[in-house]
Amino acid sequence: MTKTILVFIPKEFCNEKPGYMFGRVVYDSWNESKKFFIIGVRKVDSGNTVKSNSDLIGYFSGSKNTYGYLDKTLSDWINVYLSPNSKSNSVNCEYCIRDVLIDNRKITPTAYHTVIIIYDQTALLQAELLVNKAPSGDHFQELKQTLQKRSIKDEINRKSKFSLIGEILLTYHALFFLYQMRFLYKIASKLLPILKYSALGLHMHSWLENGQWTLTMIVQRKRITLKTANYILATALDVLLGVLLLRFLLENIGHVPPSRVLLNNAERVVESLKGLVNWLMGAPAGLKLNHSFNGMLGRFFLYHINLWWTFLVVSEPLLEFAFKVLILCGRLGVTFQIAIIADLLALVSFHSYCIYVYAARLFNMQLRGLMALFHLFLGKKKNPLRERVDSCQYQADQLFVGTLLFTILLFLMPTTWVYYSVFTILRLVLIGLGGFLTRLKFYLQVLPVYAFVKWLIRSPVMSSTINMKIYPRSGEGPTTLIVSTVVSPWGETWKRCILETINPHLPVEWGKIVRNVFWGQLLYPL
Repeated sequence: MTKTILVFIPKEFCNEKPGYMFGRVVYDSWNESKKFFIIGVRKVDSGNTVKSNSDLIGYFSGSKNTYGYLDKTLSDWINVYLSPNSKSNSVNCEYCIRDVLIDNRKITPTAYHTVIIIYDQTALLQAELLVNKAPSGDHFQELKQTLQKRSIKDEINRKSKFSLIGEILLTYHALFFLYQMRFLYKIASKLLPILKYSALGLHMHSWLENGQWTLTMIVQRKRITLKTANYILATALDVLLGVLLLRFLLENIGHVPPSRVLLNNAERVVESLKGLVNWLMGAPAGLKLNHSFNGMLGRFFLYHINLWWTFLVVSEPLLEFAFKVLILCGRLGVTFQIAIIADLLALVSFHSYCIYVYAARLFNMQLRGLMALFHLFLGKKKNPLRERVDSCQYQADQLFVGTLLFTILLFLMPTTWVYYSVFTILRLVLIGLGGFLTRLKFYLQVLPVYAFVKWLIRSPVMSSTINMKIYPRSGEGPTTLIVSTVVSPWGETWKRCILETINPHLPVEWGKIVRNVFWGQLLYPL
């Protein structure tokens, strides 16, 4: 049963001449309300009947306060007129209601909670970032959809030849590039199981997906919206910065091949890492480590460093060809160059990552072994089925073996801990640098230049929230609300301008990182 009547009236409605109101009537079961969305006034000739106009919802009498017209053949009808106290200004108009039909039943407006909402049609149509915050149906979203449908019909009727030609050219150009983008995106999606191991591959797949979404929106809307314009301008700046940066880098390195530059820097990293391992094999910071265990770990890690350096030297011809391909990809934008740098960083530091994995696994196994053997001294044992520690009776030989193993692990732990600490710090530096590159690439990808200019001039396009204030009436009547669109703060507006296909980076879980470091769990890229 209807308990509330909401009547949405355009801001300039009081300047209209008396006539039949057209719009849409919606019943909201969540709030038990009947909503009359009034769009405008139409004059119907005497020869036409109201039944032929399915979008008619009432009659506007203006300031004449005449009886109007009541069509009982329609299930919902409302008569609106101006109060005698109304002024000529559209803001100070006072509207009154009478002769209301709700579900084929004539009612008295005073017996219901009646609210008149005065809105701005132009501002509501231009607001592209309007947020739906209602638990059920949002009144203003429904009103905006109704206005858009009506606006599309009006535009089709009054479009000029030049606007039609421009719309057709825009659509055909977008379709031409869309088919190519979809073809490349399908290929990238099939290669995604391989591309996901490369930052450049993932960025290429994301770039094709974003381009496909942008072109699809242009074809569907037949115009460039706020989000698409913002992304197109950000992509253009990305390409411009990429070309300038690539030219600067190529001029600085001169005639030296980029692969040679990479190997020279990789050699410095290898020599530094060898010096670090040799320092750890001695007495680092005056610590007395287990000589045999320390020498074994040091030689094992030095072997992996030499093996990786040999692989880089042997693959130098392949690296020269790969750099030619990477330079071509780098011309697509500075974000591609950041992805390439992330891959090169992972390539150069791969041997240090392997050493970190070995040290972390060894530290984790020793730590878990010490905890399990410590429970043995207390006469307890961990029960993995019930996930608890239960009491247990051990034999003398079990206690002897446990004590022996505990002593061995305890005296080997300092040596393992030194290697684990050093390479964990190195790992934290590398994933921190990788996380910085990932976030830098994200912010350059969604650079809101176009949106920021619109936000500075407080364009109605940037409106995302609705502000309502009560209009003080001079006499009795329904509650009247004046609605205006409001531009949100810049932080919220920027988030609303990001494409749906671009996923924002997850926040850094510092607590999880600390726990992983303490227990010897592997640290993954941020």
